[in-house]
Amino acid sequence: MFSKKPSIYTLSFNSSVDYTFYLPRIGLGDINRIDKTRADAGGKGLNVARMLTVLGCNAEALTFLGGSNGGILKNFLSAEGVKYRHVNTAGNTRSIFNFISGAKTLRFNEKGPVISKKEKKEILALIDSLNFKKGGILSISGSLPPGIEKDIYRRIIEKARRKGAAVALDADGDTLKEGIKGIPHIIKPNLWELERIAGCRINSSGRLVKILKKLSAGGISLILLTLGEKGAVLFSGSEFLYASSSPVKIRSTIGCGDAFLSGFLCGFSRNQPCEDCLRLAAACGAAKAIKEGTSMPSLGEVRKLLRKVRILKVSARTPLPLSHE
Repeated sequence: MFSKKPSIYTLSFNSSVDYTFYLPRIGLGDINRIDKTRADAGGKGLNVARMLTVLGCNAEALTFLGGSNGGILKNFLSAEGVKYRHVNTAGNTRSIFNFISGAKTLRFNEKGPVISKKEKKEILALIDSLNFKKGGILSISGSLPPGIEKDIYRRIIEKARRKGAAVALDADGDTLKEGIKGIPHIIKPNLWELERIAGCRINSSGRLVKILKKLSAGGISLILLTLGEKGAVLFSGSEFLYASSSPVKIRSTIGCGDAFLSGFLCGFSRNQPCEDCLRLAAACGAAKAIKEGTSMPSLGEVRKLLRKVRILKVSARTPLPLSHE
């Protein structure tokens, strides 16, 4: 379905083993009985690489791995056929605990292992060794573990751009604010994350457009805004698009944004029009929602939803579903 070239590298400083528990109810101060448990590879960057692999793209994950959880992740990635290179850490790769009851999800994320100066130097050397061929992409995702400075994404973005790579960034808070200073080609916040870097609530299309225009004027070529089950927005200097898809039975929203970004990058790597990239992204995100835990959908499941995605050209006057409800 998709070309295996060019290469897409995904960077994940804080990968995880994701444990998901399904419960009939979640109550504080009471016994919560678990119906079903599963474990998956996790961490935003690894999720992007996993979905890209499903799509048939030439993807490779770069990450830290350590301890018993690092061993578990190696087995998971090998079973899914995901190519990866890693730096060993003395500390144990973190765990994430997800408790799902109906439409409610309660998440507990460990900080991750403390990264030593030696380990940080090794991963930066690994990134520096990448040879970006024409059309090569570096996708940077997720939080930073202790021992990593908040401006590291900015520095990596600047180096990757000088080497000719297109860079996508999916982060939050100060990490996203600092990363934007490196001028990535693509950013993919959700509504909460965009509001945090904008410093205000975004409750109208007009306000949204002002914020997106400011980011675009700063050099960011494409801004992808995910709105959960309400769809997604793509904004560039020449296009403003909204994607919606048919409702699906949601089993887990964890990793949907990562699957969405994977779909977009897969199309982008093949120089497809933005409308087609956004359609594939929306299909991947929706297909992930029907899967349990942090498991990724199959190519067939993506294809099934692809034809149901609707892309609309919108403007600052178009009402968009921007509420958090």
